[in-house]
Amino acid sequence: QKTNGKNKNRANRRRLSYQCPITTHGHTSPQTASDYRQLRRPCQNTQTEGVSRRSSAGATISPSGQSIDLWQATVTMAGIGNNSEKRTVGTSEVADVLEERLIDAEYKIWKKNTPYLYDVVMTHALEWPSLTCQWLPLVHSNTSADVAKHSLLLGTHTTGEQNYLLLASCNLPKHDTVIDNRTAVGGGPAAASGAASENSGAGNQAVGSSDQQVIPAANYDEDKREMGGFGHGSQDLGKIQIRLRVKHEGEVNRARHMPQNQFIVATRGPEKDLYVFDLSKHPSVPPKDSSFCPEVICQGHTSEGYGMAWSPLKEGYLLSGGFDKTVCLWDVQQGLGKDAKSGNRIDPIQTFKKHDAVVEDVDWHCKDSNMIASVSDDRSICIWDTRESAKPMHCVSNAHEGDINCVTFNPTNEHTFATGSGDKTVALWDLRNLKRPSHILNGHTDEVYVVDWSPFNESVLGSCSADRRVAIWDLSRIGAEQSAEDAEDGPPELLFLHGGHTSKVSDFGWNQNENWMMASVSEDNVLQVWSMAEEIYLGDDDDEGDEEKGEGNNTANTAKGSEQQSNNVGKAKAT
Repeated sequence: QKTNGKNKNRANRRRLSYQCPITTHGHTSPQTASDYRQLRRPCQNTQTEGVSRRSSAGATISPSGQSIDLWQATVTMAGIGNNSEKRTVGTSEVADVLEERLIDAEYKIWKKNTPYLYDVVMTHALEWPSLTCQWLPLVHSNTSADVAKHSLLLGTHTTGEQNYLLLASCNLPKHDTVIDNRTAVGGGPAAASGAASENSGAGNQAVGSSDQQVIPAANYDEDKREMGGFGHGSQDLGKIQIRLRVKHEGEVNRARHMPQNQFIVATRGPEKDLYVFDLSKHPSVPPKDSSFCPEVICQGHTSEGYGMAWSPLKEGYLLSGGFDKTVCLWDVQQGLGKDAKSGNRIDPIQTFKKHDAVVEDVDWHCKDSNMIASVSDDRSICIWDTRESAKPMHCVSNAHEGDINCVTFNPTNEHTFATGSGDKTVALWDLRNLKRPSHILNGHTDEVYVVDWSPFNESVLGSCSADRRVAIWDLSRIGAEQSAEDAEDGPPELLFLHGGHTSKVSDFGWNQNENWMMASVSEDNVLQVWSMAEEIYLGDDDDEGDEEKGEGNNTANTAKGSEQQSNNVGKAKAT
């Protein structure tokens, strides 16, 4: 993860070759509920060459069907020297080869199924891995008629090279955009991207009014009925570009913007101090002879860390946790005055000590400006009042069976917060009863790194994990009835699994301006911007509404259409 993407091994370069950006719109949906079930279990239902499988005796079976000794095996390695040769390798190398083949096979299956599972997918290969990812709230909508320019906060993670705090622009389609990449004979566009009007039907008239023969553009596949690659009907749509670089001391472990001012960004790196930047004061490309110059340096920790959070209610209040087992609180406004110079050092106004191990994450309460939470590798959760730092208001010991990596308060429900752990689970907690979690979310197969609530729906949250997945949970579905077949795919509250990454997912973020639009970054230099298909999160509600309407009007056609839609729409999980 600390090497340049250009020098990665052959398998990684092969995976990164799908770096479109790819945008899918208007694809044919699966025709039956069984089609959706097929998509949920692609690896179970697809015989893929090169994927290892396990026999009943527990011995690993090679793709050719030959048994492999777990302690020593002879593997044919192609491409060594002029001819293929055999060499003896250990168990760990055999496992790595088989895992690499499995990841490649899963990715190919996921890529083939993206038209059915997503409304938008964009994949961008970064020069260096990013450990952090966050959308900024400001949107520029005057770039073109069908494109809105959104902003992403990223960072670099490398050694031996200069690290940067990055600001990227991401061009996304507007809500009413219609994308049609077909071109008429003679070279003129038959239908360009533009706003769709339900009353006038201008988009349909543009396509159907011409008597000329319409042929697909180069990026439209007739056989697969897929539209992707470069172009998308607009040269701006789908572009992801780095438009600002700020020199950073060491890799960027985490970067977060101040809620009250998106240009003020705090970062954590391998050093003990936190850095605060005013992006409006930095050029797009730093001069070669420039030095590292944050506006404010927050000192108080004795070692590095990851946990960091801005107060949504008190402007300038910054909270952090570190490997030194402490939580520090700063008032950044002290160093951001009009006459302040770059590099101002400030001390914490409060320090909280209770944990016996690394403080992994911290967060602010959404309604109470004095309530904060911290979680640690000692498996405890502490709820603090910032006016009293001597001891926490509540402390939950052994809250998880593994290290607790993240904590987040619900932005709407003042009683609820969630934690993610190395025990592969996400736990939901109620502040009124902290004796035990109110519910446990099971769906990941490796430790959970980040948990974050949706900004537009209090019952929806996401989580990313070392299992290369981003999970979207809908708590309103907890306890819903499931068929035996659906239960094999996970609990009813597991709404969606994003399976587009081929390495550990370091961070993800919700877009505050586009509902269900996500961004996620992984350790193999990949940034993905994606939105699940509308049928997945709206299908059930729409079916119920159509059925009620059909009964009220006593219209046979409406009831029949509703029944057919109910059969066609199911919960999809992109595994």
